[in-house]
Amino acid sequence: MAERLNRDAVVARASELVDEIGLPALTITKLGRTLGIAPPGVYRHVSDLDDLRGAIAQQAARNLADVLAAAGTGRSGSDALHGIADALRRWAARHPGRHAALQIAPEPGDADGQAAAERLVRAIADALREYELHDDDLTDAIRFVRSTVHGFVALELGGGFKQARELDATFTRIVDALDRALRSWGDRA
Repeated sequence: MAERLNRDAVVARASELVDEIGLPALTITKLGRTLGIAPPGVYRHVSDLDDLRGAIAQQAARNLADVLAAAGTGRSGSDALHGIADALRRWAARHPGRHAALQIAPEPGDADGQAAAERLVRAIADALREYELHDDDLTDAIRFVRSTVHGFVALELGGGFKQARELDATFTRIVDALDRALRSWGDRA
C-alpha cells in the first residue's frame, strides 16, 4: 500500500479513522498503523498533526458543501432550510470525526482551507436566498443557522438528550423556529 500512498489517500484514511475513534484521539502513529507504515512515512504526506487535521477539515468541507448544495437544489425558503439542516444532521451522524474537524476554522493565511470553508458557507447562503439577506445580515444568519444546528448535532452525537421526546420532532421544531427568525432577520429596530 505504501507505494500507492499520496496526500489525498492519507487524508482520506485519516478522515475515516477520525470517524471511528474521534478527532481528539487521532495521532500520526495511529494513522501510520492503519496505513501499514511507520510514522515517519506519514510525514512524507503531511507536515504534522495540525496539517493533517486541517486537511481533514478541508476534505470534509468540500464533501459537506456538495451534500448541502444537493439538499438545497430546487428548494427555497423553509423547504431549503429544512433540506440543508436535515442533510447536515445526517452527514454528521455518519461522519462525527469529520464534523468535529469542521468546527475549527482555517487560519486566515490558509488559502486552501479558506476556499473549502467558503464553499461550505456558500452552500448554506444559497439555501437561504429566499430570505433576501445581504452583507452582515447574511453573515449573521449563516452563523445563527450553523451554530443552532451544530449545537443540536453535538448534543445528539454526545448523548446529551435522554428525555423520551422524539429527537426528529424536536429538530423539526428548531428548524421551524430558525425559519421564523430568518423571515424577520433584517427587520432590526
